[in-house]
Amino acid sequence: MRIRLILITSVLVLFSIDVRAQKSILSPYSRYGLGELVEQSYGSNYGYGSISAGLREADVINYSNPASYTAQDTNSFIFDIGLSARSSLQKSQGASANRKSVGFDHLAIGFPVTTWWKSSIGVVPLSQVGYSVQETKQPATPNEMITHYQGEGGVRQFYIGNAFALTDHLSLGVNYFHLFGNATYTAESYLPQDSMSGQFQRRQKKYFKGNRFQLGLQYQTELFSDYTLTAGLTYDMKARLNMDADQKFFTYYRYTTGEGVPRQDTIDRVSSSTSTSSHYPSGYKVGFTLKNPKLLVGADFKYQNWSALDDFDNLQDSYSMHAGVQYTPDPQALRNYLKRVDYRFGAFYKQSYLKLNNHQLKDYGITFGLGIPLKYNKTKFNLSLQLGRRGTTAESLVEENYAMVNFNITFYDFWFMQKKYQ
Repeated sequence: MRIRLILITSVLVLFSIDVRAQKSILSPYSRYGLGELVEQSYGSNYGYGSISAGLREADVINYSNPASYTAQDTNSFIFDIGLSARSSLQKSQGASANRKSVGFDHLAIGFPVTTWWKSSIGVVPLSQVGYSVQETKQPATPNEMITHYQGEGGVRQFYIGNAFALTDHLSLGVNYFHLFGNATYTAESYLPQDSMSGQFQRRQKKYFKGNRFQLGLQYQTELFSDYTLTAGLTYDMKARLNMDADQKFFTYYRYTTGEGVPRQDTIDRVSSSTSTSSHYPSGYKVGFTLKNPKLLVGADFKYQNWSALDDFDNLQDSYSMHAGVQYTPDPQALRNYLKRVDYRFGAFYKQSYLKLNNHQLKDYGITFGLGIPLKYNKTKFNLSLQLGRRGTTAESLVEENYAMVNFNITFYDFWFMQKKYQ
């Protein structure tokens, strides 16, 4: 089993690197701030509304609350990898467009250190940048100036997490995150009715780097005969984020020769580099789950203090609410496989960290998911569908109606155990 796991892991890692290299058009709102913030969840969490603060499962890596790591079995090893795909209909006043994207989501492992100390290591996204927007302005001359904005990239996080069982009921966890990544922002302007006016391009590439910490607590207790209540809390510390930027300004002419060959002549080029720093804000999340062998219900509330940062424009404090349920008809069923499948449903409501044209963007939707186990072990395929709406067509903004599919595989194996033969 261990050899098969290593082989499968190698194939999936190579595939994920290839997928990540693809360019994606995500959202015009990813132009602002750090880009489009990615929900700090894995595929299984998405199925029930991305609840995580009170989520505590022995066969799941829940890095959103590091205290949950202590739920893992002492002799087990968990490997989790995921992909995501998104399709959205973006509407503004008088225009609409369909956008699609696909990409690598996460890669993580969970393992025991001792009976009371468990750890996790992984690579997860923090934000994504991907947009292509055209804007038309009327300058002083009779011609209209067209500006095309494009961006791609994002910020990822490498994390190392540790959790400690302080008592039979209380666990404490801490995640260390190293932030890294880059994003390229391009603006190209030209007068379409004047071929001799020249075209102008500004290209900026930002490099992000920083470190942050997250603390987590979970307390669990038994209620009634077979119900377990788990309450959770996380706190994200404010962290410094360094940004180095390379900027290039081009002025050039595009024309077609007498032979019909398109050419481009650059007549001016200016380059510069800058180094600045920003911050990742502090924030907290509280939540709970109540479960028995067949049913799990839970809810979360999350808040982040983005308005305290003066390094970016258009930022406001953000908050979100999440709720979800999971039902497994018979986790121990031997004859009816469908009774062992996890059926998930959830909902969410978010106030985004972006405020544009006096509108703080709202994002809300519903989620569905399945946890599909292999027949004879705890390895599981998780599939989730998220249907949501964000933004508005008022005040020259964009409304997005989107569908996002997340797929992840959680490989579960017992390590450090040897079979005994008579």
